[in-house]
Amino acid sequence: MIKPDDSVIVLVNYNTEFFRNCFSKMEFLMGMDYINNFIDKYKIPVIFTERELNYSVENPELLKLRNRKEENRMKNMAPSSDYDKGFIEEFNKKIKVNNTVKTWKEDIFYRSSLEEEISKTGRRSIFLGGFFTDTDIFISSANANIREFNTIVVSDITSTYSERLYFQSLEMISQFVDVTDTRDLEQYYPV
Repeated sequence: MIKPDDSVIVLVNYNTEFFRNCFSKMEFLMGMDYINNFIDKYKIPVIFTERELNYSVENPELLKLRNRKEENRMKNMAPSSDYDKGFIEEFNKKIKVNNTVKTWKEDIFYRSSLEEEISKTGRRSIFLGGFFTDTDIFISSANANIREFNTIVVSDITSTYSERLYFQSLEMISQFVDVTDTRDLEQYYPV
């Protein structure tokens, strides 16, 4: 059983630029309401990570491949909505971003100080959320597992370009770490 004093929440790419590209804005915002209550109730620390949306790589062939894959992912993006401006305003009010760890690639541990920041808290259980489910969350949850963190991906506080990518990714992630939603987070804590 995981304990509150052994838990930390890691929010990946928690910024407007990434949020703008996700399909489930309203669901994400509702999940953040739950997570804020969870943070307040159990005094769980939050660490934010952030990378550039479009970072460059030195290998020109790899860059072409990445660009092509990104274009394919974006083709599945949900169309803009009249509600998007309001969703973005609400997103910016949800949680105060501080303690941001700069990351370089989709793996939040790659050449970053994240593992050190988590170690400073003395905690070994990670509740993982943020953007994008099919790349950063997928890769980072596997790497958190390899680093022997108790890792739980919180499904309703993660999102990506499309519903199809989102659900496919969560299914794959659930093969090596737990996946839950905010309403069921407390099941990991003893009564």
